[in-house]
Amino acid sequence: MRSVSQTLEDAQKAVTRTPYIKLVFTSKDGNTTYDFSTDSSAYGDRILSIDDNGEPYWEDSTIILQNYDRVVPQMKGYWVEIGWGDTTGAGNEYVGDGINEPATPRLWVKHQQDVSIQGKVVTVLELEGMWAKAREILVRIGNPPYYRDEDGEYESITPYAAMSNVLTELGMTLNSLVEDDGIVATYSMPILRLNLEPFESHGEVLSRLIRMTKSYLKPLDDLEWEIKYPQSSDSVDASYYSDQAPYFYEYEERYNAVIPNHIIVFCNEGENGEWVLEDIITGEAQDDDEIDALYEVIRLVTAGEITNQSDATTRAEALLVRVQQEVLGGKLLVPMDCRIELYDKIQVFDSR
Repeated sequence: MRSVSQTLEDAQKAVTRTPYIKLVFTSKDGNTTYDFSTDSSAYGDRILSIDDNGEPYWEDSTIILQNYDRVVPQMKGYWVEIGWGDTTGAGNEYVGDGINEPATPRLWVKHQQDVSIQGKVVTVLELEGMWAKAREILVRIGNPPYYRDEDGEYESITPYAAMSNVLTELGMTLNSLVEDDGIVATYSMPILRLNLEPFESHGEVLSRLIRMTKSYLKPLDDLEWEIKYPQSSDSVDASYYSDQAPYFYEYEERYNAVIPNHIIVFCNEGENGEWVLEDIITGEAQDDDEIDALYEVIRLVTAGEITNQSDATTRAEALLVRVQQEVLGGKLLVPMDCRIELYDKIQVFDSR
């Protein structure tokens, strides 16, 4: 959860509040900026709406600006880190202002359109985030034409070190490990094969790596990432109530069946990709309660680089844990709370 000042926290809980949004778009070379913040001296307050979405493997945003005088410039390719905040007793405060930190993950303008309707003109900006950039840029580590790491940069390497290398190639940074699942910085891959099905993006490689673990990758501001390992024993970051501040408007809770509920991982691939039946090592993990409640749903996975039973079982367990972690879904509608980040633990008290 973000760290915010007491004045900003109090303003968010107040019966009435004055939202403030810092919205500065910056060009790729950093030499040009356009300020469309709530208090912009150049353009005034033109923000009509912001639909901002953050998911485990994706971020996007749609921003609609008033453009009645058609002065909103072309900003395709510009980036922004949206600064959510409020006007407080200390002035305009927002996340990313140096006191209330961190800012939101970076977004790039991918599409811009002007819409004229019933005498009104608006500009619609569609933005995508760091996961999108990672999925668009292909891995080119090694020699052309296949870029399969001929120099062995990804041999005998942990998932954490490999992800750090991949992000460095993107001009991004993976922060020091704080939440350790016992796999991400411990399991040593004999080799991470790249571009076996030409060609892979950096995002695809990151997805492969994080799924070897029980953790998640979380994008931050300033092109930084961190490893998150959510657990049921984590302390509560924020609480919302039906009968006192901070209030929630609506809460829905959805329980999904664990599918698949039985993971089988085949390991110890032979030379040149040829599997030898008697040499195959099998790792398994299953959720007996879910199988008893529904029926068995098996997922088959190959991990040819694993060469021992312990790592094979750990991989199967990690894959099952990821499915189990995502069983509980829900929707919580609350007044804007700029403290909340992806993977924060939320508690709801409902007296209705």
